[in-house]
Amino acid sequence: MRHAEFSEASLGHARHPLTVTQVAEFHREGFLVIDVPQISQSDIEWCRRILLSMITKGVGRKEGRSFDISAREGADDGITPQLFRPSLYAPELSKWPYRRIAESIAKQLIGPEATLAGDNSVFKPSRVGGPTPWHQDEAHNDPNAYQEQVTIWIAMFDTTLDNGAMAFIPRSHLGGVLPHRPYGGSSDANAIECCGVFDLEGAKVCPIPAGGITIHHGLTVHGASGNRSDAPRLGYIFNYKNPPKPRPELGPFSWNQQVGKSIHRRRQSWLLRGGVFIEVLRYLRSDRDNLKHFFRQVAKRLKR
Repeated sequence: MRHAEFSEASLGHARHPLTVTQVAEFHREGFLVIDVPQISQSDIEWCRRILLSMITKGVGRKEGRSFDISAREGADDGITPQLFRPSLYAPELSKWPYRRIAESIAKQLIGPEATLAGDNSVFKPSRVGGPTPWHQDEAHNDPNAYQEQVTIWIAMFDTTLDNGAMAFIPRSHLGGVLPHRPYGGSSDANAIECCGVFDLEGAKVCPIPAGGITIHHGLTVHGASGNRSDAPRLGYIFNYKNPPKPRPELGPFSWNQQVGKSIHRRRQSWLLRGGVFIEVLRYLRSDRDNLKHFFRQVAKRLKR
């Protein structure tokens, strides 16, 4: 399940970066691993420096965009920080050429209407970084506006068996959305975890070097261990989605109302204290993908 069939140069110019074999494997297994670096080390170091600077400074924390994904009691400054939409705070990230290449990959895999829904970054410091619970990305959906998605995960440092390399359950994307709950069954967890039946013994752990990538479907069950090594682990993640479609037959995804309560309260408080004006200004100064998201959210709220 590992491929090195295209180089950075071909990625930079290819309309269809993946080979036919790679596309077929993705649809068969639900994920794809490319373990030869696809991005130059200078580009990786540039991106890594920007992301680490924001995360270590706590950028986005007061706004509810940065929090500890491994916490079960609502912590926001813990051992596994995740920063949503770092490109809103560092607009230079939106000019990174790999974003365009990643979009081409997404369109190959889930169709020509796929667009970037958001970027985020997860940091697992050495020796203390916590686990990423097993989950499906599409379990975060609203069934009334369901969106198929694909996620592209870029390693900013080498990922290993000991520092939290991504792990996937092969072919789990074929079974639909499984039941989820707040992580650990906590009443104030920051992340969801899959509590349905899946083949944990068949999990594939996929170490990759800095500049390597993993790609997974939104229905693929995936997770990662904590960081038990002396090396840091940092991922930069792009989520691409198709336009929403109503899927009422799926029923309510009640776990989404149960998770991240303290984060939502903090974000609401920040917006009401004047943060809404800062938010609008950030989006207006941002790239077209963030702007599209902003206007979609505004339209969604106006329909309520």
